[in-house]
Amino acid sequence: MKKRIFAAAMALCLLAGTSAFAQDSKKVPMTKERPTAEQMAKGRTERMAEKLNLNETQSKQLYEINLQDIKDMQKQAEQMRANRKAQAEKMKGILTPEQFEQWKQMQDPPGMNRGPQDEGRQRP
Repeated sequence: MKKRIFAAAMALCLLAGTSAFAQDSKKVPMTKERPTAEQMAKGRTERMAEKLNLNETQSKQLYEINLQDIKDMQKQAEQMRANRKAQAEKMKGILTPEQFEQWKQMQDPPGMNRGPQDEGRQRP
């Protein structure tokens, strides 16, 4: 009798436990906006100031350097996107539609994280 009660209690716990971890089928779209170059430079500067124990003058100078660096990286990223788009247009003119689809899949191999990244980090 005790074994049956214990087994029933365990089954109930397992059912309750697994339903607690069930995911809701509705996915909430991400509404988080990307930080601006100024926000990224400020965050980077604050982290460096804390770790390196910078004074106010150093922090201001470093902020300007970080801001310019981030803006340069954003320009490079935009140029790379434009280059990839131009390359895709050229490939579309050369390849058949099936080959082009295959080529597109080759450009983004599975497992490559090409989506937005946390903490405002840019893709290399």
